[in-house]
Amino acid sequence: MWKLAKRLMTLSAALISAACSERMTDVDPGVSHALAQSRVERISQLRYELRFDIPSDEGADVSAHASISFELSNARSPLQIDYAQPKSKVHSLIVNGAVAEIDWVNEHIVVSSDVLRRGRNHIEIAFTAGSGSLNRNPGFLYTLLVPDRARTVFPLFDQPDLKAVYQLTLVLPAAWRALANTPVDT
Repeated sequence: MWKLAKRLMTLSAALISAACSERMTDVDPGVSHALAQSRVERISQLRYELRFDIPSDEGADVSAHASISFELSNARSPLQIDYAQPKSKVHSLIVNGAVAEIDWVNEHIVVSSDVLRRGRNHIEIAFTAGSGSLNRNPGFLYTLLVPDRARTVFPLFDQPDLKAVYQLTLVLPAAWRALANTPVDT
């Protein structure tokens, strides 16, 4: 009986240690060269579908949704998604069809390797858009998302060597029009 209890305690300690070691992955603010290189090696065929509901009141929050899909070459370690806003702005996280814990650390949503898989992955994030790079005025809004600024508005992999296809949906006040540097698909 004692041997069985001792084995169970050892197994429990090993499982706790493994779980803690995943969470202890270095998560620094910003995008370090090491993080960027790791993601380039793991992520391909990146696609974003973004939706922003823009209220006419310039002081009101912009509710938003990001759908991120990509191929992942290995799922053995967590994946950091850049979002330089407080955790309170992230409302839900769904990874590959399952609700996942929102683990926000130092400007990143950290997605556990437990919910990732090798191959195609799909992440849904409901959030409140950060307003630092949304230049809001009465009657209009514009963005200028120079490098390292997109992550202040929405969750993404904010690095120039991870090219992506974007689909943007804007829900605007009735009197507004959207202008963009690409053709509009209505």
